[in-house]
Amino acid sequence: MRKVQLFLVAALMTAAFSMTAYAAEWKSNDQGWWYERDDNSYPANQLEKVGENWYYFNEAGYAQGGWVKLESGWYWLYDNGICQNPIDPATQQPVGAPNGGWIKYVDWFGTKEELGAVYHNNFYWIKFYDVQETDIYNINIGN
Repeated sequence: MRKVQLFLVAALMTAAFSMTAYAAEWKSNDQGWWYERDDNSYPANQLEKVGENWYYFNEAGYAQGGWVKLESGWYWLYDNGICQNPIDPATQQPVGAPNGGWIKYVDWFGTKEELGAVYHNNFYWIKFYDVQETDIYNINIGN
């Protein structure tokens, strides 16, 4: 009986330690960067939080830079893909601007009236510059 118990414990430990562990990580190729999750899937056609930052991944799963127009508004993404839109305290997600080239209003720019601020998605926004809808690209850092 003792040998059977010892065999079972050894078999269970072997099975437990031989399982493949996956770790989420950033990957790249000549097309750009994407994020592979722990389960080997990757985000596509969506905003997703990776670590402390939000990124937008296109339909092919590549992280984007520039201005992106989504159903919920416009999003500004730095060259490294990090979303610069303000975070809504209620949802803890970035909110879309009313138009490309618009940024969150800050009072040291001037008054809302002077700047023509627009209330959209629970924030005031001001026009910073004009943006073309095609102002988007795959991020490609270090390649």
